[in-house]
Amino acid sequence: MNSFPSSSEGEPREDVLLCRVSCESASVDVLLHPTGNGRRLLLVSERTGRRALLDATALDALCALTPSAVTAVVRAAVEEGAPT
Repeated sequence: MNSFPSSSEGEPREDVLLCRVSCESASVDVLLHPTGNGRRLLLVSERTGRRALLDATALDALCALTPSAVTAVVRAAVEEGAPT
């Protein structure tokens, strides 16, 4: 399932663009980001330039969220970024 070399095979030293996820209101680049403690997903918002670095623990926690919890997180983030 993993097409990238393991740490023992020499992990890439640069970010690798995996994909861009877009919809009518947002576009986010998803990159594989090597760190000293393994790989992370780096998410970069095209609209705001904001970045988020997620490890496997954070991704696993996101998988546990219900759809309504995801909606609440998105709503809070949108309201936080809204001009006052």
